[in-house]
Amino acid sequence: MAEQAPVLSDIVRISRHYQRSIRIDADLGRTDALEGYICHATATSAIESMCRQLRDSSQRAFTWTGPFGGGKSSLAVALASAIGPDKEIRKKARKALGLGGMPSFDKAFPVNGGWLVVPVVGRRASVAGEIGKALHKVTGADSRKRSGSSVIAELCEAAEDKRSDGVLLVIDEMGKFLEAAALGIGDDVYFFQELAEAAARASGKLVIVGILHQSFAQYAAKQGIDTRDDWAKVQGRYSDIPLVAASDEIVELIGRALVVDSRPGDGSDAADAVAEAIRSRRPSVGAGFAQSLDACWPLHPSMAALLGPISKRQFGQNERSTFGFLASAEPFGFRAYLETAPAAASSWYRPDDYWNYLRTNLEPAI
Repeated sequence: MAEQAPVLSDIVRISRHYQRSIRIDADLGRTDALEGYICHATATSAIESMCRQLRDSSQRAFTWTGPFGGGKSSLAVALASAIGPDKEIRKKARKALGLGGMPSFDKAFPVNGGWLVVPVVGRRASVAGEIGKALHKVTGADSRKRSGSSVIAELCEAAEDKRSDGVLLVIDEMGKFLEAAALGIGDDVYFFQELAEAAARASGKLVIVGILHQSFAQYAAKQGIDTRDDWAKVQGRYSDIPLVAASDEIVELIGRALVVDSRPGDGSDAADAVAEAIRSRRPSVGAGFAQSLDACWPLHPSMAALLGPISKRQFGQNERSTFGFLASAEPFGFRAYLETAPAAASSWYRPDDYWNYLRTNLEPAI
């Protein structure tokens, strides 16, 4: 019986770090959650913006807004780990974030024994109730049902407690709580205003980070004009920091995500041509962009450049993150291509392959 010819999946695989979604309440405190994490320039700018505002103003409440799968949760875990009580994890996170060249960070987030980090993952329920549960988990506080005002008071008390350097409350999937508020099945959106105002007034360090896919007002899109105006006022209490990675940053991440045992040496011409075409229209693209595109093999350079912009689009209710697509086993997807394309052919996954993927899996939603 003839031996089966090797396929691309025998020599190409996706780094494990990029195959799993980060969940802040489960991954915080785990060293493997930081393995392979790359802090791109957009993420660095977001941290620097926060640090400036924490240092130079009374602003203590922030939202990070960006597309699904854009690395917001990973950045939140890295930030929380960089100020948490575990010294080894703190050291690893600070290295991953490149904080050695960011002196403003230590002024904004001074660390002696470590901060108390309260991670919350949103769902269609009471945000005060979920924060109360998270507080109980990290502090051992009474697990009784709390009102919104009592939860805020407990956060302020924890921030004043000398046993920690401050309190960082991270609300991932914050939009779920906003959806609940819009549907009338969760807490009133005014809770978020009270939370932001309490953080600004607290004598201890209390910092709030909410992670969103879209603005507050968009969650109230079906409400009346007055309601939407009220929601916009609430969002005004939060400093919104866009977290949308540039296309060249996503290309670099893709290249790092693909682990290739051996690659052909004939792809640089195509990478140079695509890079030059893009650079002629976007002069800000760096000189090393062609090498980054070439590192994305077996994605064709044009396909690698397209994935970033495509990941910011929504097809019906389906959002396709870049790394979700790479790891997906759907028909005509990248993994299916790796499992069928001969390794000896040195072939590429091209835009027409991606078109077949979209048409097969998402045509009814487009």
